[in-house]
Amino acid sequence: MPSNNPCSGDERQSDLRSTFTKRQILDGARQVFLLNGYAGASIDQIISQSGVSKGSVYHHFDSKDALFRALIAAEAERIARALPPIDQDDPDPNSALRQIGIAILETLNNPTTIATLRLIIGALGRDPGLGEEFLRNSLGQTVERIAADLDVRAAAGNLRIGNSHAAAEELVRRCLAHVMERVLVPHQPCLTDAECTAVVEDILRNPGIRWRRDTGPHGGRAGLMIPYD
Repeated sequence: MPSNNPCSGDERQSDLRSTFTKRQILDGARQVFLLNGYAGASIDQIISQSGVSKGSVYHHFDSKDALFRALIAAEAERIARALPPIDQDDPDPNSALRQIGIAILETLNNPTTIATLRLIIGALGRDPGLGEEFLRNSLGQTVERIAADLDVRAAAGNLRIGNSHAAAEELVRRCLAHVMERVLVPHQPCLTDAECTAVVEDILRNPGIRWRRDTGPHGGRAGLMIPYD
């Protein structure tokens, strides 16, 4: 049936144009911030790079800081979307964790993500909560998925685990740690696919990650993969 609202089509077109313009601004801001850092970036540079008017920029973002935070939020969303769900059909828990670990490392281990992490580190002095917010929004959902998968496998008797959430956090944390060296030391090449696989396999073999005493907010013992013999 035709819409009773004669303006609905125009409103949809307006929404699409607004979304497209906002994406243009964020794409331009990404290039400017990654090239010049927060302090060296200006709204005028972003306007020039994105090809939109100053009025359009200030219609969507009321300040450089708001634009910067929107960019970091968009990067976190990009990472979250790129990470696949756990393969619950894989009967081997080590294999399932290996695949998600490799996906995490490959997603983090690319020039755009590394540059974004450098931007966040540079902004922590004026915005101390930005790093925690970024990690929660980019990797938090994957941590929850891993923990839920471990709980299901433990309930089925395929492994013993004391604290699934702490174990999932530890896997993600160790993947992130391997990327941080490249964040802090410029001009290092990104890990190859084979190196990503080797890193994750080493993480899963490491006895230190299998059992450790957890003193964080979740408490208890955290072990990654302790299959029944």
